[in-house]
Amino acid sequence: TGELVRSALNGAKEAGEAAVWNNTQPMFRRVRQGEVRMLTRGVIKEDTIDTRGDDDMEVLNTSFYATLAASMLLSTWASISIPNMDLPFLRGSDMRFFVTIAIGSSPFAFLGMGLSLPGLLQAIIIQARRIISGEFRDRLVRHEAGHFLVGYCLGVPIAEYKADDAILNACQFFEDAFETPARRLTHAQVDTLCAVSMAGVVAESIKYEKGLGGYADLSQLQGFLSRATPILNDKEQQEKVRWGSVLAYTVLRTHEEAYESLVECMSRGDSVEQCVRVIEAVGRDDKQE
Repeated sequence: TGELVRSALNGAKEAGEAAVWNNTQPMFRRVRQGEVRMLTRGVIKEDTIDTRGDDDMEVLNTSFYATLAASMLLSTWASISIPNMDLPFLRGSDMRFFVTIAIGSSPFAFLGMGLSLPGLLQAIIIQARRIISGEFRDRLVRHEAGHFLVGYCLGVPIAEYKADDAILNACQFFEDAFETPARRLTHAQVDTLCAVSMAGVVAESIKYEKGLGGYADLSQLQGFLSRATPILNDKEQQEKVRWGSVLAYTVLRTHEEAYESLVECMSRGDSVEQCVRVIEAVGRDDKQE
């Protein structure tokens, strides 16, 4: 469980073997958007984080039109070429008709999958983007490494991560990391969750200027903010998110070498234990210097 892992790491910290674990305290303060830009040296701007899912919609639109164009070309090619093919399964006129119709109806299958099986469609699109784009693969790993490192530095134990899954490319923390009565969260816990949630898109933005994976994180973070006790109004929630971005940036910059080493580990698919050892080894070397 998360409590056992936390206890083990706390013991290692007391023994001087886990200097990076839980070495940052989320001291919240109110910051305006202009201050966020200044404190992050221009990394986090008004348009840095996709708060409306525009990137996801753009990818879906592009994928649909690509499917539409490909089906038109392939169905045209099939109607011309199939009659000239001397293949046993294409000799009947009915089979030729069905093959052509099947190719031409692929855009409707795309739309149907989006409505009935959106998770499967998302998995297919993510996998395709991974194959096509090296930058996208790097973004995914950097995004999850940001969650991993900031969570580790703030004392949130990591259960597992998946850097090779088509849909769950995620850093997962123990579910009992924030067990509270009635599933409510204190403001201090919310501060920690804001930093951990924003760390992925901040990590992307440090290298690529704009983060593309922030919409899902913000949607999940909204659920945490709604559980805060005392209740946070809209303005207070925005302040928490802004400060979480600043704190995540500060942690990532402070442990920049450990972060880059963690990215390499996660790219190879190393275990959580191996990733933690690398973070602590690099952190120990930095401390000695």
